[in-house]
Amino acid sequence: MSTIATPVSPITETTPVPSQPYFQGMAWNEHQSVTLLSSLKTVATLQGQRPMHPLAKDMMQAIQDHLLQWQGSIENLPIISPEVMGRELIGRHQELALQFLILMPYLSMQVETAEVELVQQFAQACSHQPHTLKSLKQVHKGQLRGLLWDYSVRSLVKLLPGRWWQKLGCIVSAMHQYIGDPKTAQQYQALGELPAGTLGKALYQYYRDLNFPLPGEKKSFSDILVPHDLIHVLSGIDTSPVGEIVVAGFEAGMSGSQFGFELLLEVVLDFHLGLEFTTLGILDPSQNNFIPSLVIQAFVQGTAVRQDLFSPDWSFSELLEQPILTIRDDYNIETLDLNRTVGLQVLPLPQTVLASS
Repeated sequence: MSTIATPVSPITETTPVPSQPYFQGMAWNEHQSVTLLSSLKTVATLQGQRPMHPLAKDMMQAIQDHLLQWQGSIENLPIISPEVMGRELIGRHQELALQFLILMPYLSMQVETAEVELVQQFAQACSHQPHTLKSLKQVHKGQLRGLLWDYSVRSLVKLLPGRWWQKLGCIVSAMHQYIGDPKTAQQYQALGELPAGTLGKALYQYYRDLNFPLPGEKKSFSDILVPHDLIHVLSGIDTSPVGEIVVAGFEAGMSGSQFGFELLLEVVLDFHLGLEFTTLGILDPSQNNFIPSLVIQAFVQGTAVRQDLFSPDWSFSELLEQPILTIRDDYNIETLDLNRTVGLQVLPLPQTVLASS
């Protein structure tokens, strides 16, 4: 079989050590758990002024079930001030709490002013301004074009390997593959000749089963997105709208930086708010596909992976001929079958997606 090259993979003495998940190895004691959940409850209820949206309550329950050791009642949690969270949580615990808080306004599919402002108060009390908070404000204001440009640039910087000219080379190659690159296509087509059970064979079958063009075939997504597709293959998470959000939750946990939550935001906009943010007419956007129990379970499983598979330093080409079960074991990847994990419940949809008040 022809050798497949990752977009840019020259190994040099200056190549950084492959990154591990940023939120890996975290433990939450009872006090930290109560502070986190109380913060979420404060935002979800607008400081006790309204009942929680069902998905917000599900989100808190999922975090309690899959991430925390605390066994108390969510209903009995206190409402707390942003200053309390800023004082009681520090370091990565504070950073993760903020990322969960930033997700809360999206759950109802109506990004409300009061909720965004309250999340901003928590961020100020923590002296942190995560990029996802800036994105939340842009979504609230309807500034999706600016957000898309910002997200696209950040994605290229974070996910493509090498220096700027190598990243530019990856982009040119992706455009060439979309038009049609017979050499690259032949390399990926050859994966179909590998034995059943190998990662390369599973990747080939993944594309064919979904009727997606292989990298290099006309109108392909290019090999830039192969790591994302391999994460689907290795995690067992399907490509339904629910699955795309869940696999992004896995990526948020697996990411070597907080950029993983920006990846999660992308699909929340596409497949929960239905905003056609990055689908670009290729995939259909849809609404109401955020299932907290699955997303948080996938997030926790992502934090257990031994390496960030979205890191530019990960060379997947060396693994394609290996058994997929061996790779899962080596990287400590548990599969997540969405159909067996939860029965999907359809919730009533609001008539508006964004609200200004």
